[in-house]
Parts: sequence; structure tokens; C-alpha cells
Amino acid sequence: MNIILISEKKNKTINFHIKLWFIIIAAVILILIVASFIYGVTNFAIDRGDQNRLMQLQQENKIVQQEITRIEYEISTLYSLMDSVQSPDGKLQPYGGESTSDSTMVHVSAQLNENMPDFNQVLDDLLLRTHAQKANYDELITHLEEKSYLKDRIPSIIPVQGWLIRGFGYHVDPFTNTTKMHEGLDIAAPAGTPIVAPADGRVTFAGTRKGFGVTVVIDHGYGYTTRYAHCQRTRVRTGMMVKRGDIIAYVGSTGQCSGPHLHYEVRIADRPVNPSNYILTFSASSD
Repeated sequence: MNIILISEKKNKTINFHIKLWFIIIAAVILILIVASFIYGVTNFAIDRGDQNRLMQLQQENKIVQQEITRIEYEISTLYSLMDSVQSPDGKLQPYGGESTSDSTMVHVSAQLNENMPDFNQVLDDLLLRTHAQKANYDELITHLEEKSYLKDRIPSIIPVQGWLIRGFGYHVDPFTNTTKMHEGLDIAAPAGTPIVAPADGRVTFAGTRKGFGVTVVIDHGYGYTTRYAHCQRTRVRTGMMVKRGDIIAYVGSTGQCSGPHLHYEVRIADRPVNPSNYILTFSASSD
């Protein structure tokens, strides 16, 4: 093959003679280069696609792992709730309560076997019901404990052993010779006889009051208060917590009185009530 190049400036011509086999070799090389380029681009695209698919699979796997972790956490929570539900059963035994945990677990097992495709829905429903059951148990336990707490807070024993010399109601006042409301019980006893708290509570006053002498006041909660007057001396101070049967003072004759005795009052919402109704075992003798 001849190639002729013509130069206009120098008015010359240049002849090139290229053999055919050289052109074929050049064409083959060019084709190989192009083919290699196409192959590289194709592999790059495939690799990039594989990487994108791999990233997608990794993301999906991460989501699945998060879901598995959530389910495991909910199952762990469920077991904890079951344990906490079983625990109050022990508290309920003194009140005649019975455990329902075994029947609950049998029901749960049967429900899961029948509804495996809807496992998440079943689990959520189970958790909700378990929370509700635990709330019911907690409410019941609180109610029973409050009943027990209230029992300890209601005055129920006589605060001093002695002789009943004046009851609750209207009586003639020996100092004024007029009929007045007597808001408590007067129990005579030797000076220095211990006075005990008839119920649990907190001392809100321990000191001297006009006419009543050395006085102690106990707040038992739920609106109940008790008062102890004419004491010789106190054994408690304001703010102290006392238990039923604790010694709080000693019988005396301080204040306006004719002899050693205890003036004992029970009040509800600061209104006086008959203390005799709050003494389960009244052993004081009446004259």
C-alpha cells in the first residue's frame, strides 16, 4: 500500500509504502486494546454491582440482627416480668393467694405453637398482658400492705393499766361544777406507771400544755391522733417514731387534776371520739 503526502509550501510529495501485513498487525493490536478496555470496564461494572449488592446484603443483615436483638430483649423482659409476677405470689400466700404463672406459661406455649408466623404480634400481645397482670398484682399487694399498715396505725390497746374514773361524754367538771364535754378517758394509776403507745405513729408534741400539764400527742396517720395528759414526765420527744407498746411517758398529776391519772384521747380528723371503741382488750377497772 502506497501513501502519498503532498506539501503545498515546498511543493513536494512524500511517498510511504506500508505493507499489508503491518496494517493487519496494527488492526489486531487495536482490536485487542479495545477488547481489553471493554473487558476492564465490564469487570469494573460487575465488581461495582457486586459491591453494591454486598452493601445491601450487609444492611439487610444488620436490620435482621437488630430485630433478633429486639426479640431477645423482649423475651428477656418477658422472663423478668414472669419472675416478678411469681414473686408477689409469695407475698399473697399469707392472704390466701394462689399462683397462676404455670397456667399462663402453658397458654403462652400453645399460642406460640399455633401462631409461629405471627410471632412478633403474639410476643407483643403477651408482653402487654403480662404488664397488665403485673400491674394487677402490684395493686393487690399495695392494697393488702396498706391494710396491714392501717392495722398497725389504728389505736387498739389501752395505754395504761389502772382504774377508769371518768368516761367519754358529758360530766360535771369538779373544778367549775358545770356540765362539760369530757373528750377522753381518765384512767387512775400510781404515779410513775408506764404509758404505752396504742399504735404506731410519730410524736408531734411532747411538752407542757395549759391545764393538761405534761402532754404527748401522737399522729398515727389516716387522720388518727391520740393525746396523753397529766403525765409525770415523757420518754419521747417531738419527731420520734414509736411502735405499738413502746413506753412514751409515765403517769403523773401535772396540770389541773386532783390526783395521778392519765387523760387519754382519740381523735379522727381532730374530732374527739370515744377511746373505749379503740381498746380491743379493756382491762382497766371501773370504780
